[in-house]
Amino acid sequence: MIKDKILLNFNRLLDIMEALRDKENGCDWDKDQNSMTIRNYCIEEAYEVVDAIERSDIDLLKEELGDLLFQVVFHSQINKEKGNFDIYDVLDSINKKMTNRHPHVFDKRSIKNKHDAELSWRKIKEKERLKKNGRQKGILSDIPTAFPAMTRSNKIQKRASENGFDWDENIKVFNKIKEEISELEIAIKSQHKNDIKEEIGDLLFSIINLSRKLRIDPEEALRLTNNKFIKRIEFIENELLKQNKIFKNTKLGDLEDLWEKAKKN
Repeated sequence: MIKDKILLNFNRLLDIMEALRDKENGCDWDKDQNSMTIRNYCIEEAYEVVDAIERSDIDLLKEELGDLLFQVVFHSQINKEKGNFDIYDVLDSINKKMTNRHPHVFDKRSIKNKHDAELSWRKIKEKERLKKNGRQKGILSDIPTAFPAMTRSNKIQKRASENGFDWDENIKVFNKIKEEISELEIAIKSQHKNDIKEEIGDLLFSIINLSRKLRIDPEEALRLTNNKFIKRIEFIENELLKQNKIFKNTKLGDLEDLWEKAKKN
């Protein structure tokens, strides 16, 4: 019964997509799109899903997952029209990939714990990558350039680590961060903008590396800090409102006092 309902709703979504793309009666905007023109919507919808999760807003999450699913259907319909593949090919591809990457579930191979499962996953992914790209390409060649810089940096360093290029101790990464800070200070004193930009990049790269070593998602950590900063600014604004003051017209010393008060609250 549940499967019938899922199939009914899924086919309804496919019908809607076909109607939107219909050459005679479809929507002019939808008909005019291709995978390149709508590519950024995938990124936007994925971020909105993450935002709903972090807000613990279940209704919003349901809505945003629908929007993300629509992007999958949209790209599939575009490629169906070109004779490349359709949504069922997409489903078949992910089904094969997931069963292949979980042999301990679907082939009942012996895997003792979570660590072994993760190790098995990485080995299978590496085999898939070599089969798809060929051994002649570099170990980092298939990491998408479209990723946000922080995400791409994390994946680059993880891939390098999986291939044996990594610090053996966290303290060495921490010392590298100190080294990069010193180099940034020198660059700032030189007032060479390109050197400063490069050293800031090196520092960020090293911090992301430490995050990876500590099994902390740097993107998640930065989002938490962003939200914390926003909440503290909002606290200051509310306090100033009580005093009939405006943020930008308040002395820095007074703002810093309120900032300390916000931290305690």
